[in-house]
Amino acid sequence: MQPAIHPSPVLFTVSSNQTITSNKFVPSIQTPYSIFVESDPAPRVVRDPIDPTLSSLPSSYAVSPDGKALFCAGFWDSSFKSFSVDSGKQIQSMFGHRDLVTCISMTEATLSLHIPHNRLADGIIVTGSRDATVCVWDWNGKQQRVTGIDGRHACPRSVLTGHVGQIECVYVSGEQGTVVSASRGSPIFLHRVTGELIRKIRAPPSYKLPSALIITKRCEIVAHYADKSGYLAVFSANGDILNTQELQEQVLSMISDGEGDFLVTGGFNLTPVVRSIKTLSPVLRLHRANLPSGSSVSATTRSS
Repeated sequence: MQPAIHPSPVLFTVSSNQTITSNKFVPSIQTPYSIFVESDPAPRVVRDPIDPTLSSLPSSYAVSPDGKALFCAGFWDSSFKSFSVDSGKQIQSMFGHRDLVTCISMTEATLSLHIPHNRLADGIIVTGSRDATVCVWDWNGKQQRVTGIDGRHACPRSVLTGHVGQIECVYVSGEQGTVVSASRGSPIFLHRVTGELIRKIRAPPSYKLPSALIITKRCEIVAHYADKSGYLAVFSANGDILNTQELQEQVLSMISDGEGDFLVTGGFNLTPVVRSIKTLSPVLRLHRANLPSGSSVSATTRSS
């Protein structure tokens, strides 16, 4: 799940039964490279059920930049919904697709330079659907609501088209004002948030099952493909393949650092891995540990 900009570092998690928890991280004074984990004393549950034909994945959720709202995809009525992180209660339902919403992404920063006609918007949400479209939505942090161009009614500011099948993953970059999206067996589409198609990016022919996308600060696009044991691929903004790497596990979620040098991936083996984006080789592994509340979680390096 995407990290939220928050007064203190907080990791939000949503379990398979849609229980929301927030865990605060405090650096350890005694041990370098360690953190003290303060667990959530009162987890909240999202009561609205996800459609059973859609798997609940990290790409099904996003958190607002201030950490107050959780956005969920996958509801039977083709909507995506927002919920209060503090209470778990529903805030809003958004309708713009003709089929199930399959994935969602949100900016971590404002997009005022890219949406000059709407001064009320201070964030952008993108949603992908089984209807093969991607919708771009305005987020008003002050109102804690998705708004339309008129600043009131929730409706997409643009609809991105071109895919021929279900959208598997999307990602929006606040710094570049761009959106990447992918469907099975098709190129990655790079759009502006205003709707214009920039280009189609083609992966190697054997890469057919995209499952995660990000755009780095250096405008490089990183994609995970679920074919065989998993593949990572890095593309330039011009569509050139910069690097590929076969993996030993399927990646469920990934994020880049602030400079675009490193990639953090998490998958089924429950061991987050930090990789160099240039080489895609592991440089750090955060080993799994079953620790009680209040324990220290340590990271160790391993040569690649």
